[in-house]
This record gives sequence, structure tokens and C-alpha cells, in this order.
Amino acid sequence: MKLTLTIESKPLEIEIDDVVAGLLAVRLNLSLDTDHRDAIERYLSEAGGPWTLDDDHMRRRVLRRLILDIADPALVIRYLMADQPQ
Repeated sequence: MKLTLTIESKPLEIEIDDVVAGLLAVRLNLSLDTDHRDAIERYLSEAGGPWTLDDDHMRRRVLRRLILDIADPALVIRYLMADQPQ
């Protein structure tokens, strides 16, 4: 999923895997049935600030934050079980 973040009025292009996007959607309690690109862009834009150094530094900062947000075994299980019939 290609995203355009806006951190302190500066655009930042990043790309994340659909599974990572799905895990973040679960973390943010978003419905998996809808397109959640806008919500993810908003969240990562806010979480990535403030802007420092260059684009590459900011991409690494956003991706580190993303990893910390989804590195939870319970979250992975919730994501995997979301498609299972109840």
C-alpha cells in the first residue's frame, strides 16, 4: 500500500505491505471491510512527527514506529482470527 504522509506540512511517500496495513488497522480498531488508507495516513503522519533531517530518516522513523505498534502477538492473533467464522 502506497501512502503519502504529511508531517509538519511536508509530504513523505512510504510503502507498506498490505498485511502490515491490516495489522495496523486492527491496532487502531478499524473495520477490515473498508478502505482504511486515510486513517492509516493520518495516524502515521501524527506519529511520525516532528520532522527532522531528511526523507530517508523520516521513513525509517515512521517504519520503526509502525513496527512497535504492530509487534504484539495478541494483535497478530486478532488479525488472523478476523476472517474466521464465529
